[in-house]
Amino acid sequence: MKSILVFSNGEKIGDGIIKLPLLNEFKRRLPNYKLYWMTDQGSTVYASTLKNITSNYIYTFFEKANLNYFFSRKISNKFDLEKEYFDIIFDTQKSVLRTLTLKRIKHKTFISGAASGIFSDIKLPKKIKNQRKYYLENLYDLLDLIVKLKVDNNFKFPLNEDVKQSLKQILKQNQNYVGIAPGAGEKNKIWPIQNYIEICKYLEAKDCILIFYLGPNEKEYEEVLKSHFQKAIFLENELLLSNYSNIEIIMASTKFLKFAISNDSGVSHMLSTNYCPLIKLFGPKDAKKFTPKIKNLITISSSEVNSDRVEDIKVSRLIKTIEDMKFINV
Repeated sequence: MKSILVFSNGEKIGDGIIKLPLLNEFKRRLPNYKLYWMTDQGSTVYASTLKNITSNYIYTFFEKANLNYFFSRKISNKFDLEKEYFDIIFDTQKSVLRTLTLKRIKHKTFISGAASGIFSDIKLPKKIKNQRKYYLENLYDLLDLIVKLKVDNNFKFPLNEDVKQSLKQILKQNQNYVGIAPGAGEKNKIWPIQNYIEICKYLEAKDCILIFYLGPNEKEYEEVLKSHFQKAIFLENELLLSNYSNIEIIMASTKFLKFAISNDSGVSHMLSTNYCPLIKLFGPKDAKKFTPKIKNLITISSSEVNSDRVEDIKVSRLIKTIEDMKFINV
């Protein structure tokens, strides 16, 4: 079987989830290739937190390879890469020193966008060299150099079946569950909690059942939200789910949601499974640059009102989107 080595700078949870559709594209386009995944100094959640998902795509890892940039030394301080051979090496990063080091590994075809693609064995078309796109789209352009196919924008993330079965004991059929993720790692990405309370009251009045997703830094919201919404569900507190990670729970729960609302956050990536629509609130970052092209992702950006402050998004703007998309009965 042929082989392809993909090199990255490592993946934390948000980045790892963002790139899951890329793993799907490798499998779709190169079904007869074993996929190897390499990082330099950083680790990857693909070998740990998301291993249950990525084991369906990645054959093996060269994690924390600790590359040497000097040609007089071994390629890696951890692995004997001089003995390895790959039909394709796919470089996802832009550091020229790393790219030159990777190119020392024996291969048939080397693909890289570093330095506008001058080290790539298959040259990048001029029209894509300097385009500023969503991160994944740049990688899809590189993948097109090997096998060109239309990206599967209907890709749905693999889910933990055990978690789904446990959720079936908690969440009833034919209910209008709406997921709400009111936090974010960066404070300037957080839509005011009072706005969330207002939109949640609107949703409850429309016979929706709220499911809140709170990270470690949002626990301060829990008592406030419980005082306003006695019927709301906090899945991380459910005993039936205590053996599973929050990541698995959040992703699997999207199978049961009518739709979800979130800030631009790590949890928003977990909700972007394509099983339910997600309305994502943006500010200060550019929604176009940081949003993948998937069918069920709708963005509302503060830039619509010439602002980089997420708090300038009006509750009425969100309600209009919910009603225009017919997510609820008006």
